[in-house]
Amino acid sequence: MGWLVGLLLALVGGVIGFFVGRYWTLERSGQTDLAQQLEASKQHFEAYRKDVVEHFTTARQLSAQVNDIQTKLGQFLDDSEQLLQSEKEWQQPLPFFSEDTMKQLRQASVLGSDRRDAEADDASAPPRDYSEPGSGLFVSKKD
Repeated sequence: MGWLVGLLLALVGGVIGFFVGRYWTLERSGQTDLAQQLEASKQHFEAYRKDVVEHFTTARQLSAQVNDIQTKLGQFLDDSEQLLQSEKEWQQPLPFFSEDTMKQLRQASVLGSDRRDAEADDASAPPRDYSEPGSGLFVSKKD
């Protein structure tokens, strides 16, 4: 009977040990899963934090570039305004014709006005834009 009690105690101890070990490993495996999830979350958080820092650095650089460009644009506009307001020799209007040509045109206009005055006296003459011998549809036929 002593050996039977020992055998039963060993059997009960084995069953209890089996269930305790199973419970302990299930609980332990849940902790390892949680630990792995925690490590993955930490890695994702670090990657996200690096992305945010990089984004702010890029935004700061772009802001500095925009300010630089805005300053240069303001300076360019100020210089352009001052240039347009100041009178320069090269900004004076240039004559279309040279001085010699202008003299000839003035003489021709004086001579032309004298001719026009003389032609105005002769009212019976046809206007200069009519051709002397008639042609085309407006020819009067004298048959």
